[in-house]
Amino acid sequence: MRSLILPLVILGLPIAEIAGFVVVGRELGLAMTLLLVLLSGVAGVLLLRIQGLGTLRRVQDAARAGKDPGPDVIGGALIFIAAILLIVPGFITDIAGLILFLPPIRRAIASFLQTRLTILTTGSGFYYGSDASSERPRGPTIIDLDSEEFSRKNDDENDPSPPNNRISR
Repeated sequence: MRSLILPLVILGLPIAEIAGFVVVGRELGLAMTLLLVLLSGVAGVLLLRIQGLGTLRRVQDAARAGKDPGPDVIGGALIFIAAILLIVPGFITDIAGLILFLPPIRRAIASFLQTRLTILTTGSGFYYGSDASSERPRGPTIIDLDSEEFSRKNDDENDPSPPNNRISR
């Protein structure tokens, strides 16, 4: 059943968009229909620029603060999809794009996606600001070495006492 949904949408959406053009063209006329299509494309580009830059700023602020930028990244992806839906000519995609631009709808879709997806984020290792030591997260330092980079020398045979920096068993 799931495998039939995508082909039906791919085939059905253009047919529905053409039907939408015909209905709107009959009611408003050709010039107004073309003007609406052009205005929706311009609106999509403008909203992408305004909303997209705001989302980019929030993601950067969250990364600088050491917080998880995952929700903002998902919101940015949904804004991008909404803008593309507005740019694509057609009234059905325009309605879907405008609905997706509404913050409550975006939050609901983002929370649904977060329950269905696993989002992994890693620290960049870069700390901004004048006092980087206060912003650095607490925890053990992890050094990842390959087998060629690691070697172990057995010096315990000559000196029975453990070194000062090693925990003896």
